[in-house]
Amino acid sequence: MLRLLVNHLHPINSTVGLVSLALMVLCCDQPAGAEDQKTRRPATGRPVALKVHEIEPATSSNDARNTVTAGIPLDRLEDHHRAQVENLLGQQTLFRCLPALRIELEPASYEYYRRHPEVAVAVWKVLGISQLQLMSTAAPGLFSVKSADGSDGTLEVLLQTDNLLIVRGTGNWHSGVLPTPIRSEGLVVLRHRFEKDREGRRYVSHQAAVFLTFPQQSVRNVARIVSPVTNMIADRNFKDISLFLRMMHVAAIERPGWIEMVAGRLEGLTRPQRDEFLKAAARALVANRRLREASLQR
Repeated sequence: MLRLLVNHLHPINSTVGLVSLALMVLCCDQPAGAEDQKTRRPATGRPVALKVHEIEPATSSNDARNTVTAGIPLDRLEDHHRAQVENLLGQQTLFRCLPALRIELEPASYEYYRRHPEVAVAVWKVLGISQLQLMSTAAPGLFSVKSADGSDGTLEVLLQTDNLLIVRGTGNWHSGVLPTPIRSEGLVVLRHRFEKDREGRRYVSHQAAVFLTFPQQSVRNVARIVSPVTNMIADRNFKDISLFLRMMHVAAIERPGWIEMVAGRLEGLTRPQRDEFLKAAARALVANRRLREASLQR
């Protein structure tokens, strides 16, 4: 989820790339490029939906902005964080409420990636989705981030509850157009809820709102002009991230061996982090087996 702030102007390589990876997960024992790759049908032989469902469209309306702003629990933030957020919201910022999406996913899997974004980024690197580096620091909830284009900055979790995540980011981002880095500051407000249907399948519905500000007036003017394009990029990024979560859930169920191989290639993680990654996948597998058994007993 933290990648939203970094990638508002830098999309994931492509949705096509994610779809290709999803197909590879379902049909292969090894990541593409591995030696002696073999292709076969999924173990269950049944189709698996790799989709996310849009339940509310994205918007940049003032009504949405006012609603999101009013819903930020400033009284629950530490004093210095509250001052930072109030200052950011008081400036001339770009705003985007991303589409609300619904994913078939175990709650534990969603919580794992929500609380361990550095693991998701490490997986993206293994899969070739992104070269972004997200590293935890000694300070709890504080991450340093670097991109292949030279962009760098920090991301800090200001508040994390059962259904809310607020992240603030600052950094210097390379636009690819201007000769000098762009200094920017942003805020992501992510809300989610868990649901279950009559058959016992679990879902998560989530939506994020993004605020961005730039100290240079000239950059703000350009950002407003190109905002229709960057808004579409941000919307697509959110859908891509949601598709990634669904893909990893399906992989845990249908291709646990593939998950183990990915775990062995993760860079920058400790052994306990790798073990927890495997445990999270195992929990999804066990939950799915229990669901199937319960369905057969009906």
